[in-house]
Amino acid sequence: MTPDRHTSKDPVKALKAALTDELRLDPVAFPIDVQMENGSIMVDGVVEKVSQKKRAILFAMGLDGVSGVIDRLRVRPSSHMSDDEIKKHIYDAIAGENALTGLKIETEVINGIVDLEGEVWSLSHKRLAGALAWWVPGATDVINSIEVVPSESDSDDEVSDALRLILEKDRLVDAASIKVRTRDWVVTLEGVTGSAAEREAAEDDAWFTWGVNGVVNKIIVDATSVHKLP
Repeated sequence: MTPDRHTSKDPVKALKAALTDELRLDPVAFPIDVQMENGSIMVDGVVEKVSQKKRAILFAMGLDGVSGVIDRLRVRPSSHMSDDEIKKHIYDAIAGENALTGLKIETEVINGIVDLEGEVWSLSHKRLAGALAWWVPGATDVINSIEVVPSESDSDDEVSDALRLILEKDRLVDAASIKVRTRDWVVTLEGVTGSAAEREAAEDDAWFTWGVNGVVNKIIVDATSVHKLP
């Protein structure tokens, strides 16, 4: 799961350049604070999409001369909710999910940042719980600290299987129209959707999936689509 290395004499300048040039972040609309703290690079601010947050952190992890990353990036919420409201929405989502019945998952929310803890039986359960938390409109970040007991080895196939399950649960997506494959923790999405919003929702679901280090979205948008894979 190690990201590619990026060579630069100044990690702060390199990351700031990547935020603007590669992630297309407007520094005026979305100002991001980047600093070095005892060998680690700290990234603090709000971004528009989860893909921007994930890609920024992965880029920072790959910088030479950086011993760690302090991730304080949040995703702009689609609607304002109090911490208690977010917590209740997550509780209801988990309680209403048959796949998670009987599992003890605890949720803490501070300033929109969700921390999931507890124990589940598989990595797919851990990933599904994380996606349910991300789907709550007021959540700005999800820290998935859920443990899998007994532990199990992870793999590209595990990621693909979990993402297919997540897509099936997403009301915004027709999972039958989307093909998922994963290689070296990078997910490729293929298929046809009826709208750009559905295409984006599928990509967001991939980024919401714990352990994913990249997403290649090859989904075609066709408003006349009958949702069949090409």
